[in-house]
Amino acid sequence: MKPKAHRTQVSASQLELPLGGPGAVHDLAYYIGVCKVFAAYHKRWPTADASRDEFRAARVREVDGRRIERELHFPAPALEADPEYQALRERCLLDGMPDGVSLEALDPRYRTVLLDTGIADLFASIALPLRAGPDAVRYATGLPAHAVDELTLRIGQGIAVQALGAAGFDPQDPRVLARSFAVRVRANDELKSVIDRIGIHRPSAGLRLADHYLLDAGEDGRLTVRYQLLAGGRYAGRFDLGQLGAKLASVYAADPELAQLRSARPAGTAGMPAVPPTPFAPAPGSIEELREQLAMLQPEGRSLKLPIQALSRFADIRRLLEKAGGEYRAAGQRFDFEEGIAPADVVGRLLKDGAP
Repeated sequence: MKPKAHRTQVSASQLELPLGGPGAVHDLAYYIGVCKVFAAYHKRWPTADASRDEFRAARVREVDGRRIERELHFPAPALEADPEYQALRERCLLDGMPDGVSLEALDPRYRTVLLDTGIADLFASIALPLRAGPDAVRYATGLPAHAVDELTLRIGQGIAVQALGAAGFDPQDPRVLARSFAVRVRANDELKSVIDRIGIHRPSAGLRLADHYLLDAGEDGRLTVRYQLLAGGRYAGRFDLGQLGAKLASVYAADPELAQLRSARPAGTAGMPAVPPTPFAPAPGSIEELREQLAMLQPEGRSLKLPIQALSRFADIRRLLEKAGGEYRAAGQRFDFEEGIAPADVVGRLLKDGAP
């Protein structure tokens, strides 16, 4: 008969599953595994204040919250080379976390985003609201109030302009442009689950989601859940610009109110010169996008100041500037260079060489 394993041996082997052996690579999955073991025992996600005794109680030795935070902020080569860590760090920087990845960012509620199928299902419900009847609840604009699960989808201007042109409308007509932004979607179960899991407070039953949140479809291909009453929001996933543009064009073409404006020119604009079309944003991940964001850096003495806008290519820009001798200062949101290096020349050289 096979001898029964001792209880201590069983516990030790089970705890090694998410952490690996003594020589395990400390990549992002390793740190997430450590946090999962802690959370399974304490029924909460660890924070920077989690003590060594708390980790030891969960059978994770020689570690505490501050040590994990330090190793995440100043990654070892194995962690820094992990593509999943790089993607998470870029997202944290875009979300306004100057120190990059933290224990909070490892929380599944933060890492949860919409899948491609969920975004496609969400965009399939895109519609333009019709004017409300006399007995309907409506806003001062005359549009009907949102349904309980309905949200405003704020479209990047470049996306809307291109979709209007594809639908045969004049995007320079302010009435057409104003109508094009009144886009709504139905929140599907996946979006509601994301809102729950990322820690955003859901309104109580019977209240409209639109009173608390809206969706932002940016020209960089990022979908963001925005607060209505507070500044900021949460990243919810990436979408295909071409697919969204095609869907919008079909919605615009079928809208009866836009059809009335197809050939009518607004009063008082007969003699006005044509406004140049708004350029469409470069494709996400392209060299053009990187060059555009590099050009937004402002030289200031021996430093390059980051713009107020969030840069989707910050990780690539940081890599290029640090390779050129720059040192990133998170507190000042700038890159400092040694004496003898002209920051403006560094940017000019990168733009000239194509910023590989």
